[in-house]
Amino acid sequence: MRGRELQDAGQEPGHGDRLDADAVYESIKTLITDGVLKSGAAVSQLQLTRMLGVSRTPIREALRRLQAEGLLAAERNRRMRVTVVTPGELDAIYATRIFLESMGVALTVPYMSAEDRAQLQEASRAIDWNCALRDPQRHDRHLSHFKLLAMKYSGDGVLAAVAEQFDRCERVRKIYQSVSPGNVAVGRDEHNALLAACLRGATDDAVFIASRHLGRTALAVIGYMAPDYEPRAVRFALNQTGRGVSHPMNGPLLNVVGTGPVRRARDASDKNTDDQNTGDKRDKASGE
Repeated sequence: MRGRELQDAGQEPGHGDRLDADAVYESIKTLITDGVLKSGAAVSQLQLTRMLGVSRTPIREALRRLQAEGLLAAERNRRMRVTVVTPGELDAIYATRIFLESMGVALTVPYMSAEDRAQLQEASRAIDWNCALRDPQRHDRHLSHFKLLAMKYSGDGVLAAVAEQFDRCERVRKIYQSVSPGNVAVGRDEHNALLAACLRGATDDAVFIASRHLGRTALAVIGYMAPDYEPRAVRFALNQTGRGVSHPMNGPLLNVVGTGPVRRARDASDKNTDDQNTGDKRDKASGE
């Protein structure tokens, strides 16, 4: 999401009798991310042309773009199939998002002007949390606009990478959200905490809150999808971005790995090693 896309992210989409190439691409992507075209499902060009009322040319172009983004995979018979999202892939995607979005916030908050903060507040007010489940597309469009504004000075490369990673895991997140509506209320509280940190210019707090929001979502979604899977990549990313929040906050903020950079828990072997090292030092000091 770059340039014009960033400016238009919070706007309502236009409507027309026929869709242009970009609109065809967005329409098919929405079918995938909303779960209408399910993981592993074959994609029929003929069915899409009838559904969208367009020729096969923009359909083929859209499918090529979606294949390049990892949402579709080509088979030997040249048919396309929606890629299957695995727990390991989700783990890697969310870990990447934690690093990218934390960096995006860190590169933006210190340089926010009064106008930037006003735009961020306006974008936040446009988010209707009550419609998150009734009209998820509208809700996500405004929420994405807010998030991009919170990372607007991180550069086109970072914003493009964030958008790509977001699309790849969005379909699973929406499935989880539909069966866990309470997740929306927690997300609202985390959003408000991030907004407050950005308005204060508290970069470290904003980074921490952004990473914890993604971490909580990742652990919930992966846990729903594959309860026995251990998301090692996500936990590593959270460890690297872990720190305490300096400003008192209203509402819950779920810190999924502790109040600061998390170190490996000390076990009995660590204590024995420390005791041995202490003994060696005493022996040397006494000349033994």
